[in-house]
Amino acid sequence: MGAVKKLYVNERHLVSLEEIKKNTLIHNPDGTSFLAVAGDMLATNQFGEQYTVPKKYIAKYPEVEKVKSASLYEEMAKGYEDMGQINLEEANVGHNATNRAEMLTAQLLAGKNNL
Repeated sequence: MGAVKKLYVNERHLVSLEEIKKNTLIHNPDGTSFLAVAGDMLATNQFGEQYTVPKKYIAKYPEVEKVKSASLYEEMAKGYEDMGQINLEEANVGHNATNRAEMLTAQLLAGKNNL
């Protein structure tokens, strides 16, 4: 296996880039083919589609720093935990308000005026 490829982003996709060393015929998953010219960069997106990027446009492809996947999942878990706590507090407030409203309604219907 080769080295891990760096990821880059353009306006549409995350891509990996590698320099084309010699003219090569590239075949895409959709059945299309094209000639990749030596000196250009070959971009491969997450769908396996490939296209060439002239070197003068490489500046438009900033490198994406790797995200430690464990920390991403930890942050998501913490976010869900926080939202769960907020939802529980909101549900308790609503439940208490409903109970208070039912009690006041029952007292009003029973003729108790000193609420």
